[in-house]
Amino acid sequence: MNPDEAVVLEAARRNINQTHPEYQRMLPQWTFFLDAYEGGFNFSAKPGYLFSHARETAEDRAFRLRRVVYYNYCRSIIDIYTSYIYRREIVRESDHPLFASLLSDIDLRGTDIHTFMASRVAPMAQVFGVVFVVVDMPPAPEGLKTAYEERALNIRPYARLLLPFNLVDWELDSNGQFLWVKIKEAAPSVRSPFDDHTPTRWNYRIWTRQHWFLLDEDGNFLNPNGHKGEPHPVGRVPVISVFNERSFINTLAGVSALQDIAPICQKIYNLASLLDEFLYKQCFSFLAWPGDVDVERLSSANVASLDPETRLLPTYISPPTDPARFIESQIDKNIEEIYRLARIRFAVADRRVESGVARAIAFHDTNNILAKKARNFEQAEREIVATMFRWLGEETDFRIVYPREFSIRAANEEIEEAVKVMRLNLSAALNARLAKRLVQRILPALSREEQRRIEAEIDDHFTQPQNQ
Repeated sequence: MNPDEAVVLEAARRNINQTHPEYQRMLPQWTFFLDAYEGGFNFSAKPGYLFSHARETAEDRAFRLRRVVYYNYCRSIIDIYTSYIYRREIVRESDHPLFASLLSDIDLRGTDIHTFMASRVAPMAQVFGVVFVVVDMPPAPEGLKTAYEERALNIRPYARLLLPFNLVDWELDSNGQFLWVKIKEAAPSVRSPFDDHTPTRWNYRIWTRQHWFLLDEDGNFLNPNGHKGEPHPVGRVPVISVFNERSFINTLAGVSALQDIAPICQKIYNLASLLDEFLYKQCFSFLAWPGDVDVERLSSANVASLDPETRLLPTYISPPTDPARFIESQIDKNIEEIYRLARIRFAVADRRVESGVARAIAFHDTNNILAKKARNFEQAEREIVATMFRWLGEETDFRIVYPREFSIRAANEEIEEAVKVMRLNLSAALNARLAKRLVQRILPALSREEQRRIEAEIDDHFTQPQNQ
């Protein structure tokens, strides 16, 4: 072992578990945002989210914890944003023969790029403020000589989602691009069905602009060439940052869509628990009895004697309802504040006016919010595709364009407007495009094969000469 190698090995063993200061600072927030989004037991099982009050014993608090319910507005807000971005047409076009096949199975698990972005990347980017997509390529078996052989064995680039919990350390250049990253990943398990469970072991994968390394949690190199690393052809760190919104304070961690909403949800969680405690302890009237009475024997199922000479009769006294009403009013105000911050309001529509549409979602000043998110997701998707082609050693032209306008209207209004434009017969291509959009709007559950067949028939219809 030469001196340089010894220095590298010693540094690896000493620093492999080191994490970035920004990671350490953001980790509690990321955990809170994810708990608030997933809700349910993930939120209520953590006692720290429920605040104690001064008149509460440890036993009372434990009992209150068992009854508390979390109202998940965070998931609703994120799902609404994501739905309106990805329900609209996204242009993905290229003449490269591999473009469609790469995007139809982006993760080597049968997931297409639209589903990958809409159901995984976009929601999590909004929850955390930033997530990452790693573009990698499986190692080719020895003996393969051509790219054709690799493609026949489905050895091609793929993408996988990386939550910020797992990107533990990094360094950026002056342009904000990765110089290197360190990713924490669970070591492969070799436990048999008859072995005992053992604590999870972790590996650390390091990507630089030219090489990758794999180390165990003790700092030992696991990749074949050790500290020299394994070369890759991408020419950049193949990790793409997907932002909900960039931060002016943090260099890498973005701004979560739940930054201001999740704390309000926690406040509602606590107010609802106080209301529940009030109802639980004071919802029943209590009996006021003049004079002495055997409390142990008195109940609703027996009779107690009363002095006929007494002027005071027993009476039931109800506790005041003002505290409960006040708590309810505070819950309502906080719910309104959530939707104000999200710039969303719910309006119940008249069924007769809306032709069966029971609830319409009216947005206030949301177009800019949705457009910013769409631009960030569009940029990330372009970088993902470009990095995949870099793994193949190819450059190609392609178009990925997200919508920029998100006017939210009832379905019947959108259909009516499209039909009016089509009747003007301004352009066969325009009519074909509007017809395809109507198909997606009216029949969103079509299979890909049915959708392709209908779109082909639409193209045939509008490209044929029309009778004047």
